[in-house]
Amino acid sequence: MTHAKLTQPSAGFHASWLESFQEWGTLDQDGSAAFLAARYDLDLREASHFAQWVDLLHQMAVASFRPPEGLANQTTLWITEGTDYLGAASLRHSLLNEYLKEVGGHIGYGIRPSARGKGLAKLALAGALEEARGMGLKRVMVTCKQPNVASARTIEACGGELEGVRPPESFSPELGVTEPIRRYWFHL
Repeated sequence: MTHAKLTQPSAGFHASWLESFQEWGTLDQDGSAAFLAARYDLDLREASHFAQWVDLLHQMAVASFRPPEGLANQTTLWITEGTDYLGAASLRHSLLNEYLKEVGGHIGYGIRPSARGKGLAKLALAGALEEARGMGLKRVMVTCKQPNVASARTIEACGGELEGVRPPESFSPELGVTEPIRRYWFHL
């Protein structure tokens, strides 16, 4: 039984986050909002840049904060156990652009490869849904790629209702969708 919990991002998890980065092999870690670092020219391998990124994640959750053009305010939650970073969930406060409306949805989440298969994705999604309820959102969309059976099971286990599966050709080419997308809605 894991003792993992949802926490606020913290610079204290830098070493463990770097281990997760190595496991993923990419900065593009689902739910982590690591893409923001590139927007601000931050190298997350450097402790001071990592701390700036963590501060930015906290700012992104504040309604009065204006994120970079094309990005929505979001709340980021980390899944941790002791000093270990295990994954993240991001709740976008609105679907302000075509990508989020069609493909990205309100919530993204990801678990580092070595921590998968332990129910942590369900913890992440349930926590993000609770945050959405607390913000007063009435409906939220969560998506996953058709081949991602584990994610589809997680979404369905948390009560997501399948709107449908959309083929890549049903999306605008500029969205870069290459696989069918399962779109789910949660009524909060």
